[in-house]
Order: sequence, then C-alpha cells, then structure tokens
Amino acid sequence: MIGYEKIKVFYDRKIKIHVSCNGRFYNGEIIEVHKEKEFLIIMDQKIGEVPIMFDEILNLEPVREVEK
Repeated sequence: MIGYEKIKVFYDRKIKIHVSCNGRFYNGEIIEVHKEKEFLIIMDQKIGEVPIMFDEILNLEPVREVEK
C-alpha cells in the first residue's frame, strides 16, 4: 500500500501521476485526498473523476511525458 505522505507530496505539488490498481491504471492529477477515510480522487485525463482507496494502489509515480 502506498502511504498518505507520498500521496500528499504529489497532491501538494500538483504533479500529474500514473496510478496502477489491480489491473487498471489512471493518469491525471489528484484533486482530493482524504487521510481518515484513506482514499483519493484523481481527475483522470480520459474518464474524469475516479475515487481510489489507498489499499488498491499498487504503484504511484509521476507521469512521463512522451516526446513527439
């Protein structure tokens, strides 16, 4: 499980992230973090707002921009 502290860094700095979750992945910016209820909401660039429980997150890293 990814910890709240790591999630908060990406949230505070408004860094676009890539999140891997049990066979799914999301790319976008964290728009809300709820420490007590252990979930975040990401604004995925394709499907919009997605709530994700901390215990579902397998990996979280900055989005790597692809050069064209």
